[in-house]
Amino acid sequence: MIIKKRTISYIKHKLSSNDTLDLLIKKIVVFIAQIKFRSKYHSTRVNPNKFVFECFQGKNVSDSPWALYKELYKKNKDYKFYWVLNSDNHPFVSELLKNKNTKIVIYGTKQYDDVYASSKYWITNCRLPFRLYKKNEQKYVQCWHGTPLKKLGLDIEVGTHSTTSMEGMRFSYHTDSSRYDFFVSPSKYASKRFCSSFNLLEEKIIELGYPRNDELINDKNNHQKVNDIKDKLSIERGKKVILYAPTWRDKQFSDSNLNYYFDNPLENNKFTDNFDDNVVFLFRGHYFTSTNQASKRFIDVSEYNNVNDLYLISDALVTDYSSVFFDYALLNRPIYFYMYDREHYENEARGFYLDIEKELPGEIVSEMGGLVHALKSTQKHIDHKNFNHAFNPLEDGQSSQRVIERLFVEL
Repeated sequence: MIIKKRTISYIKHKLSSNDTLDLLIKKIVVFIAQIKFRSKYHSTRVNPNKFVFECFQGKNVSDSPWALYKELYKKNKDYKFYWVLNSDNHPFVSELLKNKNTKIVIYGTKQYDDVYASSKYWITNCRLPFRLYKKNEQKYVQCWHGTPLKKLGLDIEVGTHSTTSMEGMRFSYHTDSSRYDFFVSPSKYASKRFCSSFNLLEEKIIELGYPRNDELINDKNNHQKVNDIKDKLSIERGKKVILYAPTWRDKQFSDSNLNYYFDNPLENNKFTDNFDDNVVFLFRGHYFTSTNQASKRFIDVSEYNNVNDLYLISDALVTDYSSVFFDYALLNRPIYFYMYDREHYENEARGFYLDIEKELPGEIVSEMGGLVHALKSTQKHIDHKNFNHAFNPLEDGQSSQRVIERLFVEL
């Protein structure tokens, strides 16, 4: 399996510099894969009470699919639920199997295909393998994984990519979005961006808030939960917690390991020596990336299952171009944007939807010294009210319930 994945990554990397060839091969591969899938499963019966949930290709059990699963489980335990995990050793295996009518399926296996072929409802926050051909009676609910700052999919006009050509990327987005029946959105702003970047009809948008953010609204003052999370991470109560959660860079691609990497630039004495032991730093890498860097002062929480837990225990957020700040703003805590490579990212990599000088809910800094100064500043007045009114207008802790009620009315 590892050899196969490396071979595929190698081929994608080599094709990424040739628009015509990459697009042609993608079209051929997708066509053949879907024909094989349809032929194999054409007589498979679709179970109207069967749901399959997938989060980041089985890496996590979290985000909006998890929130919707919990709401559905409360609603009717007689449904048949399947959760996609990336390994038999996933830490959530035993936790999920405690729940009635909930089973596990491993990403990419034959059983994985079997479950998708027979489940009426596909609920995910990421794109799915293109071979999964959806029948008319099946419903694909795309929850996505954040409100976009950086341009997505068909809206990207600049940049080169390490694993796909520009035309190949556009084809991939078109192919996945053509299967969507519903797309969950937290705001009018996000709905507009999703429609353009995924080439979606407005009628497919469910603009009722992000189910995953119910936890942030309902638990932001839950001191017992916060203490329990800190205990789990061996963080002493009373210490200040700063979360650094950057996004990935397409150019940070390892030719030898054939994967994306991100080495934390703040794991540096020039930064950390400015803070005493009463400050705890957390590093949350993007799910695309890995790192070979040893953590000294930072606690690496990249593999921690639920990012909401990390938001809840953090006194401040440091990010760059990641969408995490949209959700974190709901807690009305300080947000800092460390954009040391802004010019390249904005003009050559992806580009932004927002005017970042005017619309971001926090200070932008480009140098490490500026970030240190900002974090040590005694100015504590934070008010994200206007920002949340524009970008999180529906987040009241009840989004999961509204989305479920809407889905069942529609379906």
